[in-house]
Amino acid sequence: MPTPYDDGALVEVRDEVWRVARAQRFESCAILTLDGRDRSNSGTQLRVIDPFDRPRPIARRKLRKCSRRATITSALAAIAGVRKQSGLWTAAAASIELWPYQLEPALAVIRGATRLLLADAVGLGKTIQAGLILSELRERGWVERALIVCPVGLRATWARELRDRFHITPAVLDQTAIAERMASLPPGVSPWSGHGVAIASIDFIKRPEVLSAIEREPLDLVIADEAHHLVPGTDRGAAVLRLAARAPWCVFVSATPHSGDRAAFEYLTALGAAGDPIAIFRRQRRDAGLTESRRTHLLGVRPSDDEAALLAAIENYARAIWLARGRDDPAVRLVATTIARRAASSRAAILRTLERRLALLAGTAVEIAQPLLPWEDFDEADDLEGDAGLGVMGFADRREELDALRQLIALASRCRESSKFRRLERLLDLTGEPAVVFTEYRDTLEAIVLKLARTSRRVLAIHGGLTADARRNAVDQFNAGAARVLVATDAAGEGLNLHHQCRLVIDVELPWNPLRLEQRAGRVDRIGQQRTVHAIRLFHPGTIESAVLEHLRLRRQRADDALDRPVSDADVAAAVFERTPIHFGAAPIRSHSIDARHESQRCACQRRFLHVDAVKSWTSPRRGESRLIAMYRRSWANEDGGLIGEQIEACRVSIGRRRSLDDWRGLIHQLESIDLHWTEAQSPDRDVLARRIESIRIDLERASAVRHQRSLFDRRPDADAADRQAVVDRLDEALVRVLRRITGSRQRTELVALWPERRR
Repeated sequence: MPTPYDDGALVEVRDEVWRVARAQRFESCAILTLDGRDRSNSGTQLRVIDPFDRPRPIARRKLRKCSRRATITSALAAIAGVRKQSGLWTAAAASIELWPYQLEPALAVIRGATRLLLADAVGLGKTIQAGLILSELRERGWVERALIVCPVGLRATWARELRDRFHITPAVLDQTAIAERMASLPPGVSPWSGHGVAIASIDFIKRPEVLSAIEREPLDLVIADEAHHLVPGTDRGAAVLRLAARAPWCVFVSATPHSGDRAAFEYLTALGAAGDPIAIFRRQRRDAGLTESRRTHLLGVRPSDDEAALLAAIENYARAIWLARGRDDPAVRLVATTIARRAASSRAAILRTLERRLALLAGTAVEIAQPLLPWEDFDEADDLEGDAGLGVMGFADRREELDALRQLIALASRCRESSKFRRLERLLDLTGEPAVVFTEYRDTLEAIVLKLARTSRRVLAIHGGLTADARRNAVDQFNAGAARVLVATDAAGEGLNLHHQCRLVIDVELPWNPLRLEQRAGRVDRIGQQRTVHAIRLFHPGTIESAVLEHLRLRRQRADDALDRPVSDADVAAAVFERTPIHFGAAPIRSHSIDARHESQRCACQRRFLHVDAVKSWTSPRRGESRLIAMYRRSWANEDGGLIGEQIEACRVSIGRRRSLDDWRGLIHQLESIDLHWTEAQSPDRDVLARRIESIRIDLERASAVRHQRSLFDRRPDADAADRQAVVDRLDEALVRVLRRITGSRQRTELVALWPERRR
């Protein structure tokens, strides 16, 4: 009788029959991954710990005599359910559409890719693709511990997608969760240990004490969402750089990885490099076989006389300081850009900025911002300018600049209601549909919410100052129809699904980075959107916004073109204030393509047989039938007993006269002892992964070789060195386990079906 730890063994757990898909042995326990084999658990998976759950071995099922139809059905189920070494194992059971392009990254990983950049256009399911990679690596037992880092507002989205689509329950870790876990753990045990999949915000893990704790734990896979935030010279980039350098697999996710800064893009694509290349997947809707269903409308809004005077004065002031001290000082250029963009947004946004700048330059400003506590996550998506930036002189003469600011404040004070707000109200009345209204600034958001609320409209808001729970609640209410208008800053421009009830996006002002426009429209232009998406962008003709439109060529260029030829905020600002054309000099992002159509079809076929039990069966021939088809399943496992792959093979068997029952038993016993030869045409390339792991191990060895000065009386340096060595040994042991799991040596052949061949 097989032991409960044999790959493919049948065991009884909790009064149900399961098949052992993978067994991980440890000194005092074993973790078993089980596939359901009863009617009650077919298509489900369970992980148990022996000895807490004691699996009872079940003798291997012998071939059962069945009708020809039942035998053929079981054989088809066995063929469809085979786990190919180079194929996907979890896609059929996942709650996803089997789009071929979404399967390509996971196929690339199991065929040898170690670092990936998922750079598909917004709305094409990059979270699903990353989740499928995680699911596949976990199913094979290659990944024991995975860490997903993302903006704070996307943690719940990731947890929900993994749970609902891939049946993976991650741990969402923040300061509160870590504190609660520490209270329940023995002293010396890290709260970051024991999690198969953990999700944390990038701004939480970048804290030095958090990062140092994570680095002490083995990580097999690191997934970084919204990876365009990982730029050189930032704590975010440095944190992921350190974590990715220790993980065998790294996945970076961003619809806008290239903002026009070549150095930042090269930094992103080099994260975690250990001599291995990065596979970049860059697909547009047309590449995925999806039709374009978006219409962009540029809607000119004529400003009032007071607004026109203010906008013209702001443009003159911003250009003056840009051409004065701004030529040599990037901080002044940032002030000029901020003022020009806020003036185009609303009176509320520009008036607050001008008053704050005047107070800073006059020396009368007081601290108004409450600093964040060390454990608070924050979001920088609202473009809140700091006092350090606004307090930079633009003119050489301070008195001249103070007078200019007072004049601008007087012009802004004369403005009443924004003309864009009035046009926004008319649009909402005209369409009569749910709408997402985007603005760059929280001041403008608050003014819009206040105005719309006065008209008895049901309005919700999302901005960077809200907690993750509050944002999620607002999204859920909007998707459920509890409000007709959702006003948001770019805190809602990443990772949220708003397409369930909405197809209308309205931009109050034009961001100077076209990538933000794509992110915003992508909240409703997603897979599953059944209607044409309309993106309406308001702008003031004859003002600085017209110059922005001209330089970005938004009337003629689609957002896809802007992504392939990236333009940064700085490029647009220079073109506007210096009246020079934009040069598209950045290299386009290359694409990585794998033909996944066949795998998609195979998974679709496998999905049809998910709930069919592939019973080992045989059918005796009728009179005149002299040949049988014997079908075998050949499988092979790694040193730990984990399944590496399976293959179905069949052969013809000639029989003589009609046999008795004993004759049939003897024939079946004889066929069960046949040893087939391995005939896999091509094995996945594991060399790149093996070289990467060896490179990481060498880096760890170098890190542990740091010498220290021993003291006669102080043993703390010795204790620190011993602690570092223990951590390195633990990390190295985890890497060695990965190497053992990706190569197989144990093989087994099993007869699964036998039926007569009928001649036509």
